[in-house]
Amino acid sequence: MGNLVYCFDDFRLDPLARELTRNGSPIVLPASTFDCLVYLIENRARAVGKDELIAAVWGRADVSDNLLAQTIVRLRRSLSDAGHEQRCIKTVPRVGYRWALDTVVEFQTTGAVSAQGQVTEPLIALGPRNSASSPKWLRPPSLLIALLLTIVAATGYGVLQYQRNKPASPVQRFDHNLAIVLPATVNGPEDWKWLQLGLMELISNHLRIAAIPTESSQNVLRLLKQANKEHGDSLASSALIISPRVTLTGTTWHVHLDAKVRNGQNWQAESSSTSVLDAAHAASDMLLAQLGYGAVSMRHGGDPQQEYLLRIDAAHLANRSDLARTLIDQAPPAVRRMPEFVYAEANVHCKQGDLARCKQGLTDLLQQLPADKKPLLRAKVLTSLWYSYYQERQFAQGEAALSEAIRLLQGQKDAEALATAYLDRSHLEFFDGKLEEAAGDLGLARVNYTLAGDSAGPSKADVAMAMIAMQRGQFVQALQLQQQAYEQYQRLGLRELLSLPLQGLAYSHKMLLQFPEELAVTDRYWPFEQKNLQFYDDYVRRDMTILRAIALADNGRTSEASAVLEQLSTQFKTDDKPAQRAWVEALLAKLALERGDTRVALSWIAKAMEGSALTQDEDKRHYAEAWLIHINILLRAGKLDELKHSVAAMQTWATPLKEQDDWIKLYLVRATAAEAWSQDQHQQALDQLKLAMAQADRLGVPELIVSVGQSYAQALLNSGNVDPAVAVSGRLSNWSQLDWRAAWTEACVYKALGQMPAWEKSRSKAQELAGDRQPLTESAVLGF
Repeated sequence: MGNLVYCFDDFRLDPLARELTRNGSPIVLPASTFDCLVYLIENRARAVGKDELIAAVWGRADVSDNLLAQTIVRLRRSLSDAGHEQRCIKTVPRVGYRWALDTVVEFQTTGAVSAQGQVTEPLIALGPRNSASSPKWLRPPSLLIALLLTIVAATGYGVLQYQRNKPASPVQRFDHNLAIVLPATVNGPEDWKWLQLGLMELISNHLRIAAIPTESSQNVLRLLKQANKEHGDSLASSALIISPRVTLTGTTWHVHLDAKVRNGQNWQAESSSTSVLDAAHAASDMLLAQLGYGAVSMRHGGDPQQEYLLRIDAAHLANRSDLARTLIDQAPPAVRRMPEFVYAEANVHCKQGDLARCKQGLTDLLQQLPADKKPLLRAKVLTSLWYSYYQERQFAQGEAALSEAIRLLQGQKDAEALATAYLDRSHLEFFDGKLEEAAGDLGLARVNYTLAGDSAGPSKADVAMAMIAMQRGQFVQALQLQQQAYEQYQRLGLRELLSLPLQGLAYSHKMLLQFPEELAVTDRYWPFEQKNLQFYDDYVRRDMTILRAIALADNGRTSEASAVLEQLSTQFKTDDKPAQRAWVEALLAKLALERGDTRVALSWIAKAMEGSALTQDEDKRHYAEAWLIHINILLRAGKLDELKHSVAAMQTWATPLKEQDDWIKLYLVRATAAEAWSQDQHQQALDQLKLAMAQADRLGVPELIVSVGQSYAQALLNSGNVDPAVAVSGRLSNWSQLDWRAAWTEACVYKALGQMPAWEKSRSKAQELAGDRQPLTESAVLGF
């Protein structure tokens, strides 16, 4: 594995090594100033609010703006940015600060490899089972800690001595960014091996409640898997690494916690009890005291019901949904009466896709949870309901439920749960069209994920922020956010999350007319059977197939693109979302039109527009684009009466939407221009296209500018308006080496000006970029 290093001007910043150098010479910064620099650079795609920066750097809210301002001044001076030009760090009025320098990101490889050069894999057992069926990632190597961290040495399995009254070590306050709890080493009967992950989760929760940022157990297990695969150091070098060890002697459980950091600091705590949970809680309290934190008093008195719930948690951590389901089905009556159990059971239904039972279980439980009795659990139930609200398009009700959850969580010590509530509320706000509110919630989610120590959480917020940027047409910013998230997910081994930033990367490159890069992104996951990417469901898999086809078409391979989409169209089932199938059919119609096959295009678009399937598409822009494809096909086929009816139907559908979405308004103006042109009202059509061009320029998205500009220029040339066409072509010239439409527009303008050598050169380039589309002629290309 390795780490990211940031290079800008003459500087080189290595966050992992906590080093800043200029031309190789070290620059010493106070810890908070260094952390401030790292956070601004890592979030360079956006402005960072003052409160967010304070929370991220100092980990608390009681830091004055004056201290932050002094830190920024010190940082600017260290970067030779002490003047008023704000070359490195820009002040954003009423918001905060933003990193302004162009920054190159390098991936620096580290190479700690075991002397043996190989790894053995003992089983993490959760209960009686056939070891042959154990997933490989559940078998961490016996020398894993030695392989991953030079700070953790292999330890023996001797019987622990009873040390409840052992004097506490002198307090050495832990002052690092993150704590990581490893799976426990368990010396006991086979049916207690579940403690490997159960105690890992228990101790992690203990640390979080004490306000120590602690990596989620799921992420730690993924990091261990990733490190095992790559023989590298995946865990942060600045982290506090806690290695639990538990031994059963007779009827007494002994729990030993060994905590170390790379600089040599070491803390140890031990406790014993006939209840393993009591021993674990006591040892955790002792460790917290040594770290300079107070005890959190979480003991459950050896409660067998709590132990049973911990077994279920361990099964989930081990990715053993079958075992979790068995434990839930066989739970004794005393456990079934616990609201925590009802919550765990409902979540199993949610994870299995049984949304009806998921919602029913959560809704019923909510009635039994007064806010003053179990506020944390009630908040988690409210948060878990967000997807049901989304599915039923009850955005306002969902936002109200998440707002209640956030109010409850703000009085608790669970930054992870609070971050998740902010994130989920942002999703509902996004689909409700409240982009500003969604962006604000994502900033809060990011900070709380950081405070919780969840290294995947901020990337989830980045992906959601990228969706907002794309909705606003800010595709350069979206690319940066998606690339950051993709790299972080890769480092963490979160293969099931990679599909989200990959989709965003492909679409963003398309809208920026970066077609080779768009195709290269899809090469990372195509073909699926070779790249072994994991998906949430078949819907995501189909969506990524569609993106692959679009990338092929954008690179002139429309026949391959059609083949991919045609095969996909045969794989839909009756219960699949009809809007996705209809969108595939609309794209097939567009590709057929571009190859000059109007008959096939008519057949596909008729299927796409049949019924109300496309009206159910979450992205209303898809439906607007499908209308425009339909209208252009009717224009090419000479079906002018049908075209007129289609434009009227599109206007009826778009009227309540066009004021809310500039893209839909743009599609509607182009459709109106097509109708006017079909009725030989050429000046009216040109007026509409001029309006569309102005709208595309305001939106600033290259794909929209070129798409509208090509139509406008062709219409101008067909009407004998050469000079305005030359001006439009000049507007598209930035992309004439990338996009066949821009190149063709340039060629036609040269021809109209009588510049035949330039016409031939540009026409040849346009045909090369067009690929296997039909031979380019003025009549074949004119469209709206």
